[in-house]
Amino acid sequence: MLRVDVYKLIDGERDYQDGKWNPTTTMSGGKHQTPEEWITYMEDYLAEAKHLISREAHQVSYPKAMDIIRKVVALGVAAMEQIETSPRKA
Repeated sequence: MLRVDVYKLIDGERDYQDGKWNPTTTMSGGKHQTPEEWITYMEDYLAEAKHLISREAHQVSYPKAMDIIRKVVALGVAAMEQIETSPRKA
């Protein structure tokens, strides 16, 4: 898969997340102030992926796990959108 296509998947997931978690659907408005909050959400989804892979056949669990990876990556993007993030230093 090309990087440009991967970024389209991430953008689509972010659009979904923004539609689901916003000021009209949650008290937080989908905003989180700390890295701990984002890491907790990401870890929870990653634990779910591990659970699926350990209990279902690969042909069933791998697509589900990749859906979760898309979600977790988009959560990381959302965290970086909301909390100042420095560029990698050379």
